[in-house]
Amino acid sequence: MGSVLQFRLSDEESKLNGVLAFGAAIFMLATFNPVFAQQSPPVPSAATDSKGTSPVVPAASPLGSSSADYVVSPDDLLDIYVMDVPEISRTYRVSSDGMLALPLLTEPLQAAGLTLDQLSHVIASKFHDSGMLTNAQVTVSVIETRLHSVLISGEVKDPQVFPVFGPTRLLDILVKAGGLTDNAGNDAIIMRGDIGARADLAEDAQLNVPNDKMRGQSFTLNIRKLVETGNDASNILLYPGDRVTIPRAQLFYVLGAVNRPGGYVLDEARQHVTVLKALALAGDVNNIAKRKHITILRRKPGAPDENREEIPVDIKAMVKGETPDVRMIADDILFVPESGRLKAWHASVNSAVAVVTTGGAALMVYH
Repeated sequence: MGSVLQFRLSDEESKLNGVLAFGAAIFMLATFNPVFAQQSPPVPSAATDSKGTSPVVPAASPLGSSSADYVVSPDDLLDIYVMDVPEISRTYRVSSDGMLALPLLTEPLQAAGLTLDQLSHVIASKFHDSGMLTNAQVTVSVIETRLHSVLISGEVKDPQVFPVFGPTRLLDILVKAGGLTDNAGNDAIIMRGDIGARADLAEDAQLNVPNDKMRGQSFTLNIRKLVETGNDASNILLYPGDRVTIPRAQLFYVLGAVNRPGGYVLDEARQHVTVLKALALAGDVNNIAKRKHITILRRKPGAPDENREEIPVDIKAMVKGETPDVRMIADDILFVPESGRLKAWHASVNSAVAVVTTGGAALMVYH
């Protein structure tokens, strides 16, 4: 051999060195664990992240299909469990460019675009290739996600962001949101995300129906009909990335000496509501009404809410067809004074306006 001695390690010695190296790495990891802990931020309890920007939703109880087909996205918070290696088992945040950095691995790995099972396999393979773990058993689950969600907002009792890993029905989301409020309109506005737009496109192509829908486009459907009848045609599928908005109903008000005072929805079916129809909806005037002094209080465009013009209404002439039956518009107040209280006329008018402008908490809203 000459003056140079050559040493060759046996396979057993190589394995022994690998085990010793892994043991040393685990010791260093446990010793400097706070350094790595800084890479995995705590799970926020609020519905928005620390910057208050895009919504963050917990993914522990997804709606719709199983999370087996879940595809990891940028900014997801993952729980990674490596059997018998507690020093590595904890939560990790996927970076905005879809990369995942793990201790003991020299380079981040691509996580976005992989299913949870695929990512588990990749992590186990990386540990094996590095010589750290020969037969790692890795489990990956989702803690938070920003992209795989459906937002429902507007006139529902519990507006929020729901985690959705697959298609789910609109009625299921609505039930989770507590149902409609009393002030909800009859329509829901659905804005499709990218997944929903592609699903619509595929469905219409299968039915040979033209489709020009794109991501971000919206359409409306009758949500109240769905709630009241369970109409399958209205109970559409929602997909991750979709947004549902329930607008506040356009209301007019019938107050004073009528049998059912309150707010009434000016929806599509009642878009031509007139004074006579409004009185009919309110159960007609009662026996102490001052019929000759019925007035519409209408907000002036651009003026404060209290500043309304008074439009006299001649019910008798309307019934006879001598004058047009005035059409009601959104936020109109049809006020029917009580006989014998004309001296308090202006006070009654101001009181009627105050009831509406302060939120109408004591009013019944009729649909």
